Amino acid sequence: MFDFLETIFGDNIKVSEFDCPAKTPFYIRDGYKIQSLSWNKSQCVLLSPIDSSWRLPTLKKQLIKFQEICEFPCALCLENITSKQRRNLIESNIPFISPSQQVYLPFWGCSFLEKFKTETTVPDKMAPGTQLVFLYLYYLQTTDTVNLTQISRDLLLSKATCTRAIDDLTVSGLITYKTEGTNKWISPSFNKPEFLKKGYPRLKSPVERLIYVRTPFHDSALPKSGVLALADISMVGANEQDGATAISKKAGTQIPSAEIISEQDFRDFGGHILEVWRYDPILLANNRRVDDISLLLSLEDNPNERIQMGLDDIREKHELPIKHEE
Repeated sequence: MFDFLETIFGDNIKVSEFDCPAKTPFYIRDGYKIQSLSWNKSQCVLLSPIDSSWRLPTLKKQLIKFQEICEFPCALCLENITSKQRRNLIESNIPFISPSQQVYLPFWGCSFLEKFKTETTVPDKMAPGTQLVFLYLYYLQTTDTVNLTQISRDLLLSKATCTRAIDDLTVSGLITYKTEGTNKWISPSFNKPEFLKKGYPRLKSPVERLIYVRTPFHDSALPKSGVLALADISMVGANEQDGATAISKKAGTQIPSAEIISEQDFRDFGGHILEVWRYDPILLANNRRVDDISLLLSLEDNPNERIQMGLDDIREKHELPIKHEE
């Protein structure tokens, strides 16, 4: 992490553990990784915030507090900073370094590279990969943190897609992460019901399009969706043309054209509906049925009152507002 400092200060720059003064407040001991940075015969102390969702005013205030009880010059060590944050720190005369090759140590020297963290804007609705990661975190049985590698492996997503999802969810305040070496340990910022309530307005139906196929072509091993899935977990009844099966976009492209029929032929002669989802429904499926929240989203705009009453069972289970009570 500190290799870039050698290009500025030479090989004599060293990083080591630092024993905090006895009067160090617990919120600084627990909230920062504190290290000693030595250069020739000089020494300073680096404070690296453990929580990724830090606020600049808090960091500045706590660094000043720590400087009052520390005999060495102190500086913040921030993994990523924006140009506005750098300007504010310099104007406030707060020493800092960042692996993005930003060094402001007035007692030693300064070096700046015009390379900053991109300021992430949060769209009104989550991208499919972000929504998948959000639901994955919501359904996790354990309260322990997970890292980006595990999420990428479990959801069959690229590291780049996972990183974009984590950036989005972090900026929107839904998750926090702690960096340990090359690992990012991720955890929701709220308990399960509140986590879902905070993120729900940004979720959208996973269904991208419908494909109608001949009934014999239907693969019963795929997860149920639509009214057919809702009938499994509520008092809603499903008829022959209510059912649907969820498939991924990739699977949707592999259906033989000879098996695809028109919507009119489906209504006249029967068949089966395939819902092509924006993310792979199998990844979150349970008991050969699509997950509750994705099912709720896929049917939420359905005007049928009996369907909405069935969806209320899902809303109640996950502590979301009941439709007719809103």
